[in-house]
Amino acid sequence: MKRNAKRSPQGSSSGRGSRLHLTLLAATVAAFLLVPAAQAFGYGNVKINIAGTGAGKVIAEFEEAPTFIECTYASPGPTAGTCEHEAQEITENVYGATLLAGAAEGSEFTGWTVQEGNIFRKCTADGESALGPYFICFLSAESEESNIEVTAHFNIAPPKLPLTVVKTGEGTVVSSSASGINCGSECEAGFPSGKSVTLTASPATGYAFNSWAGCTTHVGLKCTVEMSKAKTVKASFIATPSLSIEKTGTGAGKVGATGISCDESCSSASSAIKAGTSVTFKVTPAKGSEAAVFEEGTGSAESCSGGTCTFTISEDSSVKVRFDSIPTNTLTVTLTGDAAFKGKVTGKGTLKGLYGSAINCGSGCTLQTESFFSSDTVTLTAVAGTGYTFSRWVGGEEAGTCVETISPCTVSMSKSQTIAAEFR
Repeated sequence: MKRNAKRSPQGSSSGRGSRLHLTLLAATVAAFLLVPAAQAFGYGNVKINIAGTGAGKVIAEFEEAPTFIECTYASPGPTAGTCEHEAQEITENVYGATLLAGAAEGSEFTGWTVQEGNIFRKCTADGESALGPYFICFLSAESEESNIEVTAHFNIAPPKLPLTVVKTGEGTVVSSSASGINCGSECEAGFPSGKSVTLTASPATGYAFNSWAGCTTHVGLKCTVEMSKAKTVKASFIATPSLSIEKTGTGAGKVGATGISCDESCSSASSAIKAGTSVTFKVTPAKGSEAAVFEEGTGSAESCSGGTCTFTISEDSSVKVRFDSIPTNTLTVTLTGDAAFKGKVTGKGTLKGLYGSAINCGSGCTLQTESFFSSDTVTLTAVAGTGYTFSRWVGGEEAGTCVETISPCTVSMSKSQTIAAEFR
């Protein structure tokens, strides 16, 4: 098999630089040789033309062998640059070429003109090769011994309008175009007039996206800019320090604030909060627990103490909330006397008991013990059965008004005690 390549005076010269480009290209174009092309047998010529008012380059790889040709053409046109490749004695291989067209700076690739009898098998509108952005296509002949001829058109690109992105806080902003915006603190890229550019913001760790300014439209992290003139877009990221809460003590309760919540079942919670946010903690003691006490506040929460905790967060902060169980004492009521089985004693606290505590002893009950808060007062009522009488209370020194035959009467729960109701 004999192969050779011819170049016109407008084609690029061969040499070490060219071979370097072609070596870089090999891995890229291999992925574009997956679509079968028409088979042709015999002889054929491949001719690549470059035309237009701009400048650019076409690189071709041929399927019958790892052979490359490269055409480079610079303005002013319209004189065409031409490169040719002759393929001989093709007996079993697909006859086609993968073409990459890349515009020079200040120019743009505007399309292909294909000779009749040739066909594009696969194209991508934009590609990224080892040489940078390229327009990539696979071209083949439709019949045996056909010549392949194609013209790549490069024209001077219209002036681009600058799009500037100014960023505050920590995060990145990138554009939908691979060769466009990719921001650190500030960046700029040029885009054709009339182009719609989409910018995407990504906050860094410890930051949240805050706002856009200068967009044509924006939703969330996306900003769309219509390039009708030079534009400046501002992207703001804001620090999100962490806020954590820890519960201590023998009691239980709920703790909540902006961006953070810890119910009775949780012992600690944390959340990221935008810097500058006003935080006010609200605590709700559970049944049987005393009001919460704030202690050991750190960072912006160092002023939290006692029963209040309000601050504006600007740094990592934490606070502890202590819930203590309300002290309780027990009250034991017994029914005594000859008619104990015919008597009944009922009672309930002035405060809501730990477990809905209440005394209800009768109809076979002769003893009942319940827990009440130590600050509670319990009212007891003794009722004798028909034909029987309530004789008296028999109690200790904390019996309160539960003496003699007073009913109902009250007893303080400042200490645990036992009171007997005697029935005759």
